[in-house]
Amino acid sequence: MGAKRTALVTDSTWSLPTALARQLRLAVIPLHVSFGSRTLCDCESEVPHITEALRTRAATTSQPTPGEIAAVLEEVATGADRVVAIHLSGALSGTCAAVGNAAAALTASTGVRIDVVDSRTVGGALGYAVAVAAYALATGVDADGAIARARECAATSRVFLTVSDLRHLQRGGRVRAPQAAVGTALGIKPILHLQSGEIRVLESVRGTRKAHQQLVSRALVAAGAPTRGPREPRSPVSFAVHHVGEAEEAESLAARLREAAAEADLAIDRLDVTPMSGVLAAHAGPGALAIAVARTRGLIHTSP
Repeated sequence: MGAKRTALVTDSTWSLPTALARQLRLAVIPLHVSFGSRTLCDCESEVPHITEALRTRAATTSQPTPGEIAAVLEEVATGADRVVAIHLSGALSGTCAAVGNAAAALTASTGVRIDVVDSRTVGGALGYAVAVAAYALATGVDADGAIARARECAATSRVFLTVSDLRHLQRGGRVRAPQAAVGTALGIKPILHLQSGEIRVLESVRGTRKAHQQLVSRALVAAGAPTRGPREPRSPVSFAVHHVGEAEEAESLAARLREAAAEADLAIDRLDVTPMSGVLAAHAGPGALAIAVARTRGLIHTSP
């Protein structure tokens, strides 16, 4: 009898590079972005087109169809003893629930166990939780252990975000109308974060420069960098800097993170700079920047 194999699945909102997905042997289920009657797949090749279209047109988003989900699960389940599917927060999308429905049907027909995990986060925070699971599986940890590590990584992660206009998030129902009123005043920039799987306004600051400073500052504190007192080595972390059409500014934020982390004796497992997935970009709007922080603790340091 051959060695047992566990297949790993996530969705396109993980927002990390396709090359990493290939390295991790990860199946990615794409969501969709629509501009009127034109619907685009939320995949790396389409993200530049989605980002450009968002400058002049409003978009809607949708979860994968049952058929699309079933096709991916059926493919990865072939030759696998178990499947682990880790997805974006159920408070933000019905994707996780839809995968759960498809998984139940496939398990009933094939007997392959499929575990569906609501990460309660999104973007790089989801991505690094998935990566932690992938590295765990590659080093001989069983599926239950890999799920436990992914849950811990996701639960201790943080996502901070600043946008040019909160009305994009309001239209998509991701923030409430009273919250969307914050930041409409000239020069006021909201800092948002993910709390209990939902996007909430954390504070408002004046000016883009201050907003970017706060993103970096809050990300470092979330990573465990000391704000005062002696500097001691901390467990390694990973950062993902995401942007919607702001590649240069995103690289600048990443450089600040590297420099500040070194000064704080904070080891970095990975630091990725990527466009937001098309679905996240559609809700955040042009000009948005985000930093995801995950306490990966050296668990994704070596190649799987």
